[in-house]
Amino acid sequence: MSISVKNADDRLRDIVARTHLFAQWPAALIDRLLVGAELRRYTDGEVAVQFREVSPYLCIVARGCFVCRHPREDDEPVIADFIMPGQATSYLAALDGFSAVFDTVASGESELIFIPRASLMEALAADPSRYQDIVAMLCRRLRREYENTFMRTANSVRCQLARVILYWARGQSGKGARIIGISQEDIAAMLGKSRPTINKEIGVLIAEGVLARSYRQIHILNMQALVDIVERENPGTLKLNEPIFGKPSGVITTSD
Repeated sequence: MSISVKNADDRLRDIVARTHLFAQWPAALIDRLLVGAELRRYTDGEVAVQFREVSPYLCIVARGCFVCRHPREDDEPVIADFIMPGQATSYLAALDGFSAVFDTVASGESELIFIPRASLMEALAADPSRYQDIVAMLCRRLRREYENTFMRTANSVRCQLARVILYWARGQSGKGARIIGISQEDIAAMLGKSRPTINKEIGVLIAEGVLARSYRQIHILNMQALVDIVERENPGTLKLNEPIFGKPSGVITTSD
């Protein structure tokens, strides 16, 4: 069962203030936003937000990783994304009042901030200019979805794999870059490929000295090689994303 983290007010404020979405909000407005907010801890596999259930919260990852997935009857779920610290989920449900689009499931022990929809609406009513930040966030996420659609239909498996690994590793550099809590099965489900296909491509990148792997971890040994793979099929897309997803200093690197 999920656990409510007690006495987390200062931590909540620090994490929210360092997300891309809220980084430019004044402290007084963030205080208003956090009225009734809660930090909850989840173990591996716990569902934090349920697909098709009304979710009157904007949720932000505080620690760890969550899987956004769409269940299918009598089959493996479709994975839409893995979201990391600073990224939001359930934001559509919080904005339009309808049900959640995905199951949001903890991958390893992880923590999620729940911001009540009522508090979000009151903060926006107090400073309507902040709707621009919401629109910018939605545009960034929509651009990412357009990229995903093109990538899955037009790019080689090698390019798709390089692109998602670079996305998950954003903000990291050098040989210390690691993707934690994501397995080959997860990657296959996200890209709509078979596990043997993904294993084969990862094996080639390992043989080339680009990646190494251990249980539910991918180690990036040569970041530039991954960039080159993407650039050969989609020249300029990574550079374009630098200004679109560029963040103010002090912001959590993985936030949207």
